[in-house]
Amino acid sequence: MKKSINLIFFVKILTFLTQIQWTIGSPINRLQSGKLVMIDIYKISFYIIEIDCSQYANDNDIIDSFPFTVDRNPDTPNSETTWASMNISDSKVTRMKIVNQKSVPSLIYCLKHLTKLEIVNTSFPDIERGFPDEIKFFASSLIDLHIYNTKITSLSNDISKLKRLQTITLSNTGLESLPDSIGDLPLLNFLILSNNSLSSLPMTMTKLGSLQQLTLNNNPSLRSVQSLNGHPNLRILETRHCPIELIPHNLPQLTALDMLNNNLTKLNGIETLGKANNNKKRFSFDQNRIETIAPQIANVRNLYWLNLCCNKLKVLPTDMYSITTLSHLNIRRNRFPPRDLDQMVRKFRDTNPKLKVLY
Repeated sequence: MKKSINLIFFVKILTFLTQIQWTIGSPINRLQSGKLVMIDIYKISFYIIEIDCSQYANDNDIIDSFPFTVDRNPDTPNSETTWASMNISDSKVTRMKIVNQKSVPSLIYCLKHLTKLEIVNTSFPDIERGFPDEIKFFASSLIDLHIYNTKITSLSNDISKLKRLQTITLSNTGLESLPDSIGDLPLLNFLILSNNSLSSLPMTMTKLGSLQQLTLNNNPSLRSVQSLNGHPNLRILETRHCPIELIPHNLPQLTALDMLNNNLTKLNGIETLGKANNNKKRFSFDQNRIETIAPQIANVRNLYWLNLCCNKLKVLPTDMYSITTLSHLNIRRNRFPPRDLDQMVRKFRDTNPKLKVLY
């Protein structure tokens, strides 16, 4: 049976319109309802490209048709080289990395066995569309998707069709938003969205029941992660260098929280983090504007590492001396009076001799 993929990009009609332009001038003048309307013909163009995958005998033939060289099964893949991992017996491509090419070839969607796709510094054919809808053609195979230094300002709703996805990395893509459909990925474990332009997260994030790690470092417009409140299984959350003002609440499985250089002023609700998990907790809140810490911090289960460096603290709650699980505490560069600081350190050493206090 003939198999083909119809991918709608653009069918170029600009040539025809340009011929009209030479005849009647640019921009085209048209009389409409008694008014002269100016039409910029360069904004009226589209493409329709039909890709017939049936003309290729196997995946090896498909990547042979790419407009650049693809190394097959390299012994030690070079980070600057485009390569593919291929089964010798049936020529099925299971992994591919495209690096420093002009654009992603449309024929890539004919590769029906890809489990991992990595794209680095390589544009998609139509940058303005953001993440291509054609990603849905990988629905039956793709497990890991990694894109770096490639412009993608938005994700297609069709991302939800990739039910086998376990990892998504979109780093330095200019990503501005996530669709609500992101919550419909039942197996997604890792979501890495560093160095982008996100300003918010959809409420559907709590539907990602398998999500273990969320990394949002260096999103300078992201002021809140409250849409994560109540996520049942999130274990690692990283939001370094974001202007977030409140810590999340009710993350019962959380074991690691890194919020270096945000806009936190207090840690209210910290006792709700990791409350259903007895594993060691590592919380970092350095370089914020924290002025007070609620006594409920003593209720954090198995708090092991706490970084409070470079804030505006003048006093600590006495309840902190009872946290005998604490092994590392950094309280440098705060506003403690010198005499009070010395007393606090001595008391920590008396109540928890194994505690390493940086002050």
